[in-house]
Amino acid sequence: MAGTTPLGTSITIDGTVHTDVLDISYSPGSTELIDTTDLSDTFRTKVSGFIDIGSVSLTFNWDKTSYASILAFADGSAKEVVITFSDTSTWSGDGILDVPGFSISPGSGVSGTVSIQQTAGWAFTAA
Repeated sequence: MAGTTPLGTSITIDGTVHTDVLDISYSPGSTELIDTTDLSDTFRTKVSGFIDIGSVSLTFNWDKTSYASILAFADGSAKEVVITFSDTSTWSGDGILDVPGFSISPGSGVSGTVSIQQTAGWAFTAA
């Protein structure tokens, strides 16, 4: 899923709701491939290794209170995350937050991107 313009979308992190989501991007996971080729092989051989299940990035406007709140969640432990779309459908699961910083744009206010590394499969619930 490329970035979308999710008007009316909110994110809830461990029970704390944040609104004014500007963009959501999903990067699907990938499977690590382990090279098992040995000298008797004429072709390279591989087996599946660990699976990275992906990450979600959300960009939204915030003030100093909401930034401090989100920054406190980026402690390296998995948090419950619920993304509620404008039609009330939800996408939820556990993830580890990474809050790299913020940017200030003239006329647009302060916005930042939160990257969430999924720790298990997320569930989608239709409206």
